[in-house]
Amino acid sequence: MTGKPNLAGDRKSFTYPGRLAGLPEASAPDLKNKSFGVTARADIANNANGMIFAQGGTTGGWAFYLKDGRLKAAHNYIDVETYDVASDAPVAAGAHELRMDFAYEGGDKMGGAGTITLSVDGTRVGTGKIGRTTPFKYSLSENQDIGTDTGTPVTYDYTTPFDFQGELEQVVVDLR
Repeated sequence: MTGKPNLAGDRKSFTYPGRLAGLPEASAPDLKNKSFGVTARADIANNANGMIFAQGGTTGGWAFYLKDGRLKAAHNYIDVETYDVASDAPVAAGAHELRMDFAYEGGDKMGGAGTITLSVDGTRVGTGKIGRTTPFKYSLSENQDIGTDTGTPVTYDYTTPFDFQGELEQVVVDLR
């Protein structure tokens, strides 16, 4: 739509084996105007903190993370509004599958609304509405990070670099 191809091409699934910092937006999965899911296999301690997956920053983007043990997700709509969703309770220590699903409800409309669902080991632990999403590029200088956030924060709920406290075995991003 903006005339610049995404180096990820037509791929629908992206697997990252652990931490990764600084993947340029043009090389990352394009999360704009569509449904997607992020699944992490992780081993965490009690009340763990840290970024699982971040794309973008204060000028627009997504964050999926743990804060005081709670699984959280946030979307920053072009630094005008930030939407946050959190699990109902902290995630217990141990090995888990942590998942964030975003169901885009905008149809062919760009920047439409959607719903985030958070789950732990296949059980839904939180859900919330995202009123508007960033329709185009997040930033000229932000990247995609896994296990940290090396740019500006997507939400002011945390400060960067916000390194993940635990072991991230694998993070998978699926586009729908």
